[in-house]
Amino acid sequence: MMSKSYQELKTSPAINLVWLVLIVASASIGILAGVIYILAVTNVQILSWSIGYVLTSGTNAAIMTPCLVAFCVSAVVFVLCMLKNVILKALTK
Repeated sequence: MMSKSYQELKTSPAINLVWLVLIVASASIGILAGVIYILAVTNVQILSWSIGYVLTSGTNAAIMTPCLVAFCVSAVVFVLCMLKNVILKALTK
């Protein structure tokens, strides 16, 4: 039988709203960072025209590390969001 506190946390509107915002934001940022990273690695010229020269004085190399970090952080947040119920169970034991 599930504990009462677990059920309250699982059905909490505030936790579900935060979970929804985190999962959508992490997926969106992760996809965008991944696409920009792939474009930078493959040295797509339009990337250096648009993002490179505006943000980093024309170097794709300066874009790659922040994109990779953003992608990894987004992936970790996304996985944690997928494990929401497991984490809530562990917290309420």
